[in-house]
Amino acid sequence: MTDRAGIGELADRSIDVALTEPVSVGSGFRAYHRVIATLDGAGGAPLRQQRDILRVGPVVAVLAYDPVAACFVMIRQFRLGAQLATGVGELVEIAAGLIDPGEKPEDAARRECREEIGVEPRALLPATQFLPTPGVTDEFATLYIGLVDSREVPAEAGEPGETEHTRPFLVPVDEAMASLHAPFPGAFANGFVMLALQWFALNRGRVDAFAWPNG
Repeated sequence: MTDRAGIGELADRSIDVALTEPVSVGSGFRAYHRVIATLDGAGGAPLRQQRDILRVGPVVAVLAYDPVAACFVMIRQFRLGAQLATGVGELVEIAAGLIDPGEKPEDAARRECREEIGVEPRALLPATQFLPTPGVTDEFATLYIGLVDSREVPAEAGEPGETEHTRPFLVPVDEAMASLHAPFPGAFANGFVMLALQWFALNRGRVDAFAWPNG
């Protein structure tokens, strides 16, 4: 990842590091690799780190927004990780998924919306990029705000070939914004949803200008 100018200390930085070729230590739904990284440690002494990494790669996520109805389109979907961690496996989520090889991020965003919420956005606003869990995986997410017509959203969606079943539902913007102030621990635990709603809250003017370019 390249350095980001103009932000001062609050910016990721490139580093001199030597990496071994990834070695497979398991495979299944995702590949699981072991890599040894050598970099400068305390006092400049070489620091050797052996790390196992879940290979996911680039993904997209879309906060589907209907500016006319003032609501978001979200989904409910079962997640095994959530079930194991909290015992609450049906998560509130936004449309998201892998970018296929050779696919442009914008095309992946439109495809994931078609598959998971049953409607394709008429326009996409790039919001931000982030690493959900860099200590465990190389997953790298690009977040978009997608403008949709919520009247076209079906009761059920999902891509049968991926054995997924999603249930879209509508959330008023005011209700979603209020959820950001909910007392600990909050009603939902999905980090993608939290980040997307917080970005929207901080950039509401930019989103409105995108949704209503003529005022």
